[in-house]
Amino acid sequence: MEYLVPAMSINEYYLEYHAIESRINSGHYQRGDKPYQEFALKIFDQTDCKSLSIDDAIQAVELMNDLDVKLHQEFSELGERGWLSTTSRYKTIAGIELVIFVLYPLGVDDPTAEPKVCVVEIP
Repeated sequence: MEYLVPAMSINEYYLEYHAIESRINSGHYQRGDKPYQEFALKIFDQTDCKSLSIDDAIQAVELMNDLDVKLHQEFSELGERGWLSTTSRYKTIAGIELVIFVLYPLGVDDPTAEPKVCVVEIP
């Protein structure tokens, strides 16, 4: 079942990311909780790659890189493995620069879940 949830802006994602960090530092979560994984899945479910501007895409890549580190720590503490995203920057034969990042449905038990590929042209 798919729910229609309004997509958050990249700035709202950043605010939520920092709120999670604050709650972790204040001892809000217990061992075994996976707040970063839950956040990553929220991003995966709500991100519409087609609507990203170049600025949003660059911020999204920065957020994914930061979140990837936190997810690695979260998984390592629990003795699990996992990853969220990969990022690349390409220049096409025609000289067009592209930022490409892939969002993976981390921690989802659905074997048919496929990654989202976001491609944004740099003007």
